[in-house]
Amino acid sequence: MKTLIIVGAGGHGRVVADCAEATKQYNSIVFIDDCYPQRIKNLHWDIIDTTNSFEKYITNADFIVAFGNNKLRAETLEKLSNTKANIITLIHPSACISEHANVGQGVVAFANSVVNIGAEIANGCIINTSATIDHDCVVGSCTHVSPGANVAGGVSIGEQAWIGIGASIIEYISIGSKTHIAAGAAVTQSTQDNALYAGVPATFKKIINS
Repeated sequence: MKTLIIVGAGGHGRVVADCAEATKQYNSIVFIDDCYPQRIKNLHWDIIDTTNSFEKYITNADFIVAFGNNKLRAETLEKLSNTKANIITLIHPSACISEHANVGQGVVAFANSVVNIGAEIANGCIINTSATIDHDCVVGSCTHVSPGANVAGGVSIGEQAWIGIGASIIEYISIGSKTHIAAGAAVTQSTQDNALYAGVPATFKKIINS
């Protein structure tokens, strides 16, 4: 039993903490965030220090990054990876992750999420509540698959993409890096990088400046 330090004390961080509690692997769960010392609590969990203080804790704690913003999460994971910090992968007990899937470091898979056989989930991804990733998908680093989104088999998703709540992606197409798929969209064709797609079927709306 160890301490888990969650980097980022926002709403997403609370869900990460709740997920960690459900695993019953940690006797202490705390946050570091730049809101400290103005805030010292995130619900019943303590906020103990600022974000850049993590190196003083690396010998006696595990770490998970809980920034919902993909870019910030990627930057923070890189900083942690350049030290000896132990970055964990956090799987909710109700998640269904195939033993034949490959799930990277710093991933969080929330309640009732599914990752099926042959899928590859790169470092730092969020597989949110009840999201499904079907067989043989490849999900790039620090992508967020939002609650209730469904990704069919053989889909490739680039790094730091965002798949909106309730979105659906048909089989064997590609979603570009840093591309946003709007809530409820149905994606039936491959997309370009750095773009927003919305609608049923989803169509290109605009370029996103990364």
